[in-house]
Amino acid sequence: MRYGLVLAAALILSGCRQADGPVPTPTESVQEELVDVRRDLQNVAGGNATAPQELADDLRKYARRPEAHPAVDELSRRLVTALAGTDLGEQDAERLAHDLWLSMAAREISERQVEELQNNVQALLMSIGATEETAQPVAVQFGEVQRAETDRPRRWYEFF
Repeated sequence: MRYGLVLAAALILSGCRQADGPVPTPTESVQEELVDVRRDLQNVAGGNATAPQELADDLRKYARRPEAHPAVDELSRRLVTALAGTDLGEQDAERLAHDLWLSMAAREISERQVEELQNNVQALLMSIGATEETAQPVAVQFGEVQRAETDRPRRWYEFF
């Protein structure tokens, strides 16, 4: 009987995981603003001297909470390092701009969704020529930005 209870408890607890949250869709005005971010990213990759500050300024406006600004600034800094000397095409820049926006706009996504976003960003950066040593810190910082912006606390059963 005891073994049956232990087995049942283990099965119940293993089934408890954080449900996926809603993924926001950019509005038309956000889509237009993301064009600026895309250009900033391409300018950073191209070595434009003013592009890093323009990128930081454009990304900061998406941060809803003032306490997220340092995390966003660090993300911008890491992106500049990762993108230096890469060949960032328009489609990849658009995808990266969308993922940057998503890391700040998504308020209730699960940890699994954040990990997926981080993996996608790291893979994208490496596909355009960034090294793993520069791409991985960018992906990690995506998670930090998301933690600063999220509204969804972990529930007690999600710690197992």
